[in-house]
Amino acid sequence: MNSDRANYRNQAAQRVLSVLNAFSGRMDPVSPGELGTALGMSKNMIHRALTLLEEEGLIMRAATGGGYRLGPRVLGFLPGEDDQDDDVNAICRPYMKMLADLTDESVFLGIIVGRNRVVIDKIEGVGRRVAHNQKGLAVPLHVSKASRVLLAYLSDQEIETYLHNARPLAEYADLFASSATETLDDVWGDVRAIRAQGYISWVSIHQYGGAYIAFPVLDAEDRPHAVISVGGPRERFTQDIIAQMLPQMNAIMAELCTRSRLLPAALPMLPEKKAA
Repeated sequence: MNSDRANYRNQAAQRVLSVLNAFSGRMDPVSPGELGTALGMSKNMIHRALTLLEEEGLIMRAATGGGYRLGPRVLGFLPGEDDQDDDVNAICRPYMKMLADLTDESVFLGIIVGRNRVVIDKIEGVGRRVAHNQKGLAVPLHVSKASRVLLAYLSDQEIETYLHNARPLAEYADLFASSATETLDDVWGDVRAIRAQGYISWVSIHQYGGAYIAFPVLDAEDRPHAVISVGGPRERFTQDIIAQMLPQMNAIMAELCTRSRLLPAALPMLPEKKAA
């Protein structure tokens, strides 16, 4: 009897491990039906395994419903992670350092706070820099291309609601000269470009300005955790140099997103009210 019970427990444990292993390398949601077909298990076996794995935080239900994906506790099995490294700032910092080491330029991390992008971390570049004292700076989501990286990964309806209630771009011309001539069509153009290529790069219109590139940090539903931007004086950080480094930067960001996708992004901002 004891032997039979041990065999049953071993088989049950093996089934749970098989179900967990089926999520390896998958970022898209997996349905119980898919798992049952792939593993040759009954509906009840799959349900018991999924229930246990979800209780342990190793998987979670997809926001779209009907499927499951890897959960945040999986981060604990990754090298260099510990129980404290479950926030975006902690996860992003090593990859910001990689980008800084690659480019020798400044790297900034921004998140959505209310209706703004707020810089919460930075690594300063070498020599002349393009920005100072940006930590804590709040910039509306429709103002500046770095902010639009966060805007781009909200839904079209959320963007339309936000833009309907946002203050006119021209009101920010003192802070961002490009806002004086931009329109909402330019905002939507940037949103489409960011979604299509997964980043945006640009050059400041100021004579002694800089060149920049910005990438999204996304969760498993392609919702925005944060934006990481890299910038340097355009006499040394040119568009050609950005293009040459782009494959390496993309590789760094892809590795980061394998971790950031295991955490759900925060809820989006509330619409801004226009002045009466």
